[in-house]
Amino acid sequence: MADHFLVVIPRDPKADLPASANALRDALATLAGTDEARVKDYGKLQFIDCGEAFESIACQSCGEEVASDQWHTWMDEDWHGEDGFHLHRHKAPCCQLETNLNALIYTPPQGFARWFVSARNKGRGPLDADEVRALEKIAGVPLQAIVQRY
Repeated sequence: MADHFLVVIPRDPKADLPASANALRDALATLAGTDEARVKDYGKLQFIDCGEAFESIACQSCGEEVASDQWHTWMDEDWHGEDGFHLHRHKAPCCQLETNLNALIYTPPQGFARWFVSARNKGRGPLDADEVRALEKIAGVPLQAIVQRY
């Protein structure tokens, strides 16, 4: 059986871990109906993925799908080992838009962050907009919700 997690990351990929991180963890655990929750602070930019649920990546300007080999090339170019990811500018092959990896449209949602908060999902659906807003009030920063499946 696959493991499912509800995850929140800051919308600003370079945002520092808030002082309220433990309160955020506890609130997410309550929403997920679990006591299995954690805060992970990488201290550098990482890709926070959706695991096995990954479907597609698209250009945020024209909506054209970004080929996985192109995306992997950009990921390799942006990875700086011990320093984590750097969100370099890349020219989208579809419409020539200058973009970065975090600006792309990931289905389902994924993104880049220095930290995340996650809670084991005990069978409920993804976080809804009202739940994300409530968590944002605790975090003090805009958040993005991700559902991970491994």
